Amino acid sequence: MGAAIAAHLANAGLRVRLLDIPAKDAPAGDKAARNKIAAAGLEGARKAKPAAFFSPRFDTLVTVGNLEDDLASAVAASDVVIEAIIENLAIKQALYARIDEMGGRAVITSNTSGLRIAELMQGRTADFRGRFCITHFFNPPRYLKLVEIVAGPDTRPDTIARAEALCGGLLGKGLVRAKDTPNFIANRIGTFAMMRTLN
Repeated sequence: MGAAIAAHLANAGLRVRLLDIPAKDAPAGDKAARNKIAAAGLEGARKAKPAAFFSPRFDTLVTVGNLEDDLASAVAASDVVIEAIIENLAIKQALYARIDEMGGRAVITSNTSGLRIAELMQGRTADFRGRFCITHFFNPPRYLKLVEIVAGPDTRPDTIARAEALCGGLLGKGLVRAKDTPNFIANRIGTFAMMRTLN
């Protein structure tokens, strides 16, 4: 999902840094080997059907890195950081703790499909909480119009404005403001509809 979101941001002409965990078997000095998981994600986006990129020329706007070697420089240089890792609260919180220590001015968003901000923000500074919101893209991001935007009690209005300008203005998404309840709107409705169908 992270690579697909990166591709769609590149479709809008944005320069994107796609980070993933470093390959476990890669030697410390071998950058290409350490970045091979992110590179595989980008390659998957290049080969995706339906196509994740408008045109192959847009993939040049995406560069790859890893979360050990490149996180600090990526956070420092970015206007927006979109986290799209596994739906595991502890792993997300550990990443946020690292980003929180780095400071900066970037809006931090999560592509979580249902973890609450109240849980995600445990232990974070007031500044980080103010710069954080949820931007839940639907898969595949290039084709599905909806993005759920979720603010926490400490999310600043300018954070939401910047997230909505990116997702709604630049990417042309249909924005839905959701409350910070488990699974937000779409998954709650979707689960109900699926259970109703099975019944």
